[in-house]
Amino acid sequence: MTRLAIRLRMYGIGAALAIASLGVVPPVTASAAGATWHVQVGGGNFRQLTSQNRFYPRDITVHPGDTVEFAFAGFHTVTFNPPPAPVLAFFAPNGVTALDTPTTFITSAPNPGGGPGGPPPTPFDVTIGTNLPAGTYHYWCMLHQFMHGVIRVVPTGSPLPKTDAEYQTMAHRQIVADAARATALDARFTRQSAEEEDGAVVGAGDRVVQLLKFYPSSITIRVGEKLTFRSRDLHDPHTVTFGPEPNPRSPIGAIFPSGPGNPKAYDGVAALNSGFLFSDSQADYWHLNLAPQLSTLKQTTTFGVTFTKTGTFNFYCALHGARDDATGAVFGMSGSITVLPAESED
Repeated sequence: MTRLAIRLRMYGIGAALAIASLGVVPPVTASAAGATWHVQVGGGNFRQLTSQNRFYPRDITVHPGDTVEFAFAGFHTVTFNPPPAPVLAFFAPNGVTALDTPTTFITSAPNPGGGPGGPPPTPFDVTIGTNLPAGTYHYWCMLHQFMHGVIRVVPTGSPLPKTDAEYQTMAHRQIVADAARATALDARFTRQSAEEEDGAVVGAGDRVVQLLKFYPSSITIRVGEKLTFRSRDLHDPHTVTFGPEPNPRSPIGAIFPSGPGNPKAYDGVAALNSGFLFSDSQADYWHLNLAPQLSTLKQTTTFGVTFTKTGTFNFYCALHGARDDATGAVFGMSGSITVLPAESED
């Protein structure tokens, strides 16, 4: 597997090709111990750099003793009753898979889904306790602030509104609709980016669809001019990175901006990294204020850089893209800037 494929699998930009992104998990016959229901966790298009941050289906009704099998199609968690804790606390499972009480804390690790050349993702099964009271139970992805699902539990023997196969048909329709929405949003941001004169958008989308791209991805500017990158992504943080990765063993090492020196000027030689770009609502959802190791991290959605030399320079997001240090080529969420000489003064 290429380094890029590994990176993209790890950081959730694409769907699990093993379940075909626009397909659904085939229904499985119920066992004597209870029925098995299927929920796809996320989706998207690996090659088009889009992600769909939704549970498919989002809302299901089951009986006590049933099992819900979550099949991952991206970098997500499945978490019930999360305690107030920084997002890093959810990067490992807590080992609980049975929802036995209304307050039971359950979390998977962020499952990367599948990707080209990789194995199918491992499902995460949650068993509904046989003595769990009837009611509505909520779960979340702890990485993506609008990704929320519901399991409604009704008493044993009560009629259910849909079969698993019917839920899968609903899920398929929603996946297809969200994919079309991603295509339309991508076209819109591409058109709008043609009008940008002094800036670029870093990631975009809406509350479900995520576009892991720079708009525009090819930029022309002059020496001495400032270019401002603005994150429009409601889901993931991003970086604007020139040169080698700040920490090639872990893209999390790119969380802080470059330093020392002037971190907002680029001469085409030294590495430059914006640090994570993210919003206030993302910081609140991730409880970054509870993470001592991130206490000096400053929330921002913008990064301005002035270019001091002519040339063509590649850049990328250290979370959703990659750089070949041997050739300087960039892949995934990436772009290039051509810097022309400064205009002559009259």
